[in-house]
Amino acid sequence: MDWPLQSQAMQFYGDPRGTSWFADNVVHVECPWPLHVGATPVHTIAIHKKCADSLRIVLANVWDAVNHDAGTIKTLRYDVYDGSYNFRPKRGSSSLSMHAFAAALDWDAADNAFHSARHLFTDQSLLVVKFKEQGWIWGGDWSPGSIDAMHVQAARIHP
Repeated sequence: MDWPLQSQAMQFYGDPRGTSWFADNVVHVECPWPLHVGATPVHTIAIHKKCADSLRIVLANVWDAVNHDAGTIKTLRYDVYDGSYNFRPKRGSSSLSMHAFAAALDWDAADNAFHSARHLFTDQSLLVVKFKEQGWIWGGDWSPGSIDAMHVQAARIHP
């Protein structure tokens, strides 16, 4: 999928400031393996409807690649989920985060800290590879001062 530029998010995903935007645009995608946010089990991921099919493909491809083994998922820390939809601005900016459009997800923030050069996920991590195969952008590829290895989004930074 050729996702829009971040600068085109409002045109592509709609204006999340609208009163019915969330109800009209956000769906819940089931994850084939158990997820948790902290100690709380999570069964679905809130995502923009335009991203839902792609997310389902990513999750199914990861699940198939680990032979449906929840133990491998846990070892890889793909069960540690830190959220998707969050109506907020980008850090250090007044423009909306891709999370506000329900077009971004964070995974295992504790081991992939924002701006850290040391993180668990790499370009070869199965989760990262499968998201990239669907055209998602990984924050681990961003410049050293902006690395966000926990983050994937369905919006390009550069044309």
